[in-house]
Amino acid sequence: MTATQIIEEIKHLSPVEQARVVQFAYHLDAERELTGKELSALARRLVQAADPAEATLVREAIVHGFYGGKPHA
Repeated sequence: MTATQIIEEIKHLSPVEQARVVQFAYHLDAERELTGKELSALARRLVQAADPAEATLVREAIVHGFYGGKPHA
C-alpha cells in the first residue's frame, strides 16, 4: 500500500479515528531520527536561510532530527 492510498483511507475515517492517526503520526515524528540525506537537506536550508526566524526553525529541526526523542546534552 502506498502513502497516497493510506492518506485516502484516512480521509474516510471518522473524526475520532482520524485523531488517533494524527496522534500516532505526531508520536512517530517525535521519536524518529532523520536520515543523513534529510539532515543534509536541512543543513543546506539553514545555510541559505535569509530570515533569522526560518534559520531558528531549521536549526531546531536539525537538532530534533539528529537526536530524535532521546534527551541530549
